[in-house]
Amino acid sequence: MTADVALPTAEEIVARIIELQPWLRDQQALAEQERRIPQETIERLDAIGVFNLSKPKRYGGADFTTREMLDIYRSLGAGCGATAWVVWATAGGNLWSNAFADEIVAPVYKSPWVGNRTFAVGGTSRHMSGTANKVDGGWIVTGAWPFATGSVHASHGYLAVFYDDKDDSKVGMVLIPKHQLIARNDWDASGLAATGSQTMATDGELFVPDERFGFPAELAKRTAELTARGLGPRRGGLPRSIVSSTGVALGMADQALEVFLASIGRRSVPYSPYARQLDSPVAHHIIGRAAMQIRAAGRMADAAVAEFDAIDAEGRDLSEGEILQFHTDAAYIWNECATAIETLFRASGASAISKRMPLQLIARNCRAGSLHAANNVDTWTENLGRSLAGVEAGASSMSVLERKS
Repeated sequence: MTADVALPTAEEIVARIIELQPWLRDQQALAEQERRIPQETIERLDAIGVFNLSKPKRYGGADFTTREMLDIYRSLGAGCGATAWVVWATAGGNLWSNAFADEIVAPVYKSPWVGNRTFAVGGTSRHMSGTANKVDGGWIVTGAWPFATGSVHASHGYLAVFYDDKDDSKVGMVLIPKHQLIARNDWDASGLAATGSQTMATDGELFVPDERFGFPAELAKRTAELTARGLGPRRGGLPRSIVSSTGVALGMADQALEVFLASIGRRSVPYSPYARQLDSPVAHHIIGRAAMQIRAAGRMADAAVAEFDAIDAEGRDLSEGEILQFHTDAAYIWNECATAIETLFRASGASAISKRMPLQLIARNCRAGSLHAANNVDTWTENLGRSLAGVEAGASSMSVLERKS
């Protein structure tokens, strides 16, 4: 089933994205206004090959290292943070939906399609999931799945469902063609508005056959078997996805610093002796501090992806301690990038609040990404501190995408 077509290398994809960055930057405001990535941008990205990042290898997908994934996301983030977020999130959808039987997965990835194939919502609670009741030959599924990033352009949804009214451990995943769902078009956020992360819902009861329903333990076992045979995704699952996502934050920080430096020679500092902000020592400190925050965050990301790829090369799974540290690293990087961008935004004066100015949008997008539950620095530093102090706590809530049983 493996395709013989030569795929572009990660370096080639990065080079093509860099060529596309002016377009992505020009489209940022329009994308936010439309609350979705424009179709022409999707088509251009598809032609570059970014939607093959985590398509199953047996269906012609790429097999990039964590380092290569981060570099791709960083180059995208330097063009448009919301676009980079969509590409990263939908790559995750591909990672997990691959575990269904080949006769189910093959039509998803072999059919002609422009854009991402799947979007995934593996909610940490019933508020972000559907319900399923067993019937002959399948399941009756009902529900709504918010924050469905990538649902605008996907062909299928990979969605969490609870199948017991009282036991929250009884949860599964269903693979549903998008045309069987309703898009509520309710995504209207102050940050990452262009991601189109709308709620997807059933229209009443929906029958899902058994072959499109999977239990986490079974899906995890199937994924491990495919990986061992060289046909599945690389090891690491959600932690690997989270670590590589820091490229999105770093890319936005790169763009913000470039935007600030491009205008500093034209901007004055009212109520000060400086006709040019370029001559202000305070501005020099601000630039230096923000640049060092971005550099330090980048170095932490470099160390994390190097460690991750070394573990992958060893062919072993992550320990609980390693997973905790990787999550905390990623959250710290996101927060540092968002803070650096906000420092530059604050130093840009009142004119920067105009929506025609890109820095305000970059700041809102990066902070929104840092507030995602998987990136919340307060949650993860607390978790790390508790672990280092040896304090026991109750079980943590987690996404279905992380559950093994």
